[in-house]
Amino acid sequence: MLSRYKTNLNSKQPILGVCAAERTIKRLLKQKETEKITSIKEANKYANISLYFFSAKDVDTKRRRIRGVYYNEKKSLWEKAQFPYPNLIYKTSVLTDKLRVHLLKKKVKPLNYLNGFNKWEVYNNLSRDERCKQYLPLTIMYNSPNDLFEMLKTTDTVYLKACVGRQGKQVIRVIKLPEGGYELSYLKDRLYVHKIDNDNDVVNKIQSFFGEKKFLIQQAIDLITIDKKIVDLRAEVQKNGKGQITVAGIPVRMSQNNAPITTHAQSYSFDYFFKHIMNYSDIEVKELKNKLNQFLNITYQSIEKDYGPIGEIGIDIGLDKKGHLWFIECNSQSRKVSFFKAYDKKTINESSLNLLEYGKYRIKRNV
Repeated sequence: MLSRYKTNLNSKQPILGVCAAERTIKRLLKQKETEKITSIKEANKYANISLYFFSAKDVDTKRRRIRGVYYNEKKSLWEKAQFPYPNLIYKTSVLTDKLRVHLLKKKVKPLNYLNGFNKWEVYNNLSRDERCKQYLPLTIMYNSPNDLFEMLKTTDTVYLKACVGRQGKQVIRVIKLPEGGYELSYLKDRLYVHKIDNDNDVVNKIQSFFGEKKFLIQQAIDLITIDKKIVDLRAEVQKNGKGQITVAGIPVRMSQNNAPITTHAQSYSFDYFFKHIMNYSDIEVKELKNKLNQFLNITYQSIEKDYGPIGEIGIDIGLDKKGHLWFIECNSQSRKVSFFKAYDKKTINESSLNLLEYGKYRIKRNV
């Protein structure tokens, strides 16, 4: 039988429930933490909120109870217990629409956006903001094969992206070859590259890949490259305890050879990459960082205007060979893989602390 509330719950502080994968909860009970969980746990020594972790199946909607896992500081062990509904929820894994709606109706405030962002919806929202237009690559919805081939008359390379999809698993790069035909490439368990001679076979391959999913067509950005590896940036942007937008870090990602995207990439801290690999001067690094901070603040504000208060967003950015910044996409549930690879524990823990303090801010200010 589970202990009930024999936990670190502090009635004077908000309760944060972190929704994690079922396998993550099982691992915690075997005393095995992910790097992200360790960071949140360490940050909470300073934030001192009531904190527990749970999977979607642990929620009892009839009794309004959650069978969760918490860290028992006295025993230095992860243990099971029953908890009331939290004041705040941080989503790091799947949450069904039904459960999401239920928790929101019970006035549980989300720290991050509980739905995945729809890329086409976000693009349209940002395109209505005059400040954001300069950062948006040409993008259209795929409604028929003609849309693709008309786009390829104006540019040799496009990306096809599922409107809803994560980790680059629903992305194809299409290159119109100068000698005729096309090259299609995508990442799944490995890099796949197909040379296709005619239009009909291209369409069949694309439709087989996406199935019934809706997808968009986006003009390729002429990204900076190093030895046939494309480079982009993933900014981890968040709110702090004063409700202010802050940039936790901007890891730089370098793809595999000839890969269409930077998933499973090498990662570098922003300063290291631009100073030691790109050989930027200190002044050039500072100027680029200022440009990025302006871009990120504008983009974050614009997204919040449409989706409501958000504690953190992962924003993918392209830097082209002329130095122009481009919005690639945003992520409501960043796994922070590149951030954890590229930055030190102090920076990572400060990021987690900002998120927890923002949760306290939301409750205190009722925002």
